[in-house]
Amino acid sequence: MRPIRPKISESSVDGGQHSIYNPHFLRQRARWIRDDLDPQVARDGYDALHADDVLKLDDFLRQLLASNISLEDIRSSRVHIAVLEISGRGTRWPKRLIERSDALKAAWEGVHGSLQSMGFPLYEPGGRLYQICKPDDLNKEKLVAQWLKAPGALKLSPVKALRSGDVGFKPGDWWINPLFAFREGIINSGEAESGIVADAAGAYAVVMTGNSEESCDRPDKIVYRARSSDKGRYRLTAGTPESRHPVRILRSHTLRSFWAPEAGLRYDGLYKVTGWTIKMDAKDEKKKKMLYLISFMRLPNQVSIDEVLRRPRREEIEDYQEYKRLHELARFKQAAQAVSAQESTNPFIAASIDGGVDSHGYGSFWGAWADEEELISSARRNALSSRDTAGLGPSGVATTAYTLQNDAGTRADSVAH
Repeated sequence: MRPIRPKISESSVDGGQHSIYNPHFLRQRARWIRDDLDPQVARDGYDALHADDVLKLDDFLRQLLASNISLEDIRSSRVHIAVLEISGRGTRWPKRLIERSDALKAAWEGVHGSLQSMGFPLYEPGGRLYQICKPDDLNKEKLVAQWLKAPGALKLSPVKALRSGDVGFKPGDWWINPLFAFREGIINSGEAESGIVADAAGAYAVVMTGNSEESCDRPDKIVYRARSSDKGRYRLTAGTPESRHPVRILRSHTLRSFWAPEAGLRYDGLYKVTGWTIKMDAKDEKKKKMLYLISFMRLPNQVSIDEVLRRPRREEIEDYQEYKRLHELARFKQAAQAVSAQESTNPFIAASIDGGVDSHGYGSFWGAWADEEELISSARRNALSSRDTAGLGPSGVATTAYTLQNDAGTRADSVAH
């Protein structure tokens, strides 16, 4: 069970211009509803809502009703999903807010169609991965090469990651996977198991995955398990002035820890080494491997760790789920192309840019498929199995413009065609 997330600060909700036509303001309001108010209502009932919050939300819904917001701004802010959260749960929210949301839903659907079919951008303009990659970018090396040729490629230089301090990032910053964090320059590798970021001069960051964190009662006081294969451990345990510089701690959702993010990779802040111990690894006693247990304490005067633990937001989890789903569909497409090329004597390997590698022999697995059309049809059925009869994505609403539809659908199917 994860800790109950504290209420978001008013400064983060009300930051920026308070204009209903300001996309940033719309997104902040949608986050406030989905990440703060909705969990509070679900946990304690609508009576637990503060009167000021009810008045503020009612005023916001009235402004939406009186405005003419573009479809692009609605989708990119995901305010329509927030409206559905209120409208679809009549026993939980105050009646006045439900009525406002129902009226807003009816008004928007009269112009734009079903809100549940509206989706949200991921690879489109306004989406997290717009002009960064596409669903069929399965090869990490090729993708990095594309990034190097693009404007602003200096961010990919390892020089930025090989520096002490926060290097311009804030605790709570989040990425779908380490490759995108590498693109931004907070770490120097896009590998899923990257460990310690270090060079001959010192250590600068630690990416915590798997069983690399000892069980702890506090997220700001941790013990990192560095194995003998992690060369960067010497920079953290050297006892030199350089080894005393604070390092950036990032937690992956693959980390087996109470404090791991629900999805993706999260920057938790700057930590300093407070000590270390060395012992024989009980799991590798026969190989006589040593285990380095390095203790860290989070530095004060940073963004509150409680606020950091709020990440990822619900919209970020949706982005992660949609990215993984479309990535899998792209692998099916690659498999179908391989089958059509009649490469039946060689194993097919699908490499994921987020660290996964799938290998299948055609004789045992793909031999079950009669032809490419049958394989693609199966891919469609697999894609639709996670959605209900209305064709909804994992979050309960239609997802991106890359979502698979049937042959009569109107959305562009850039994965299966």
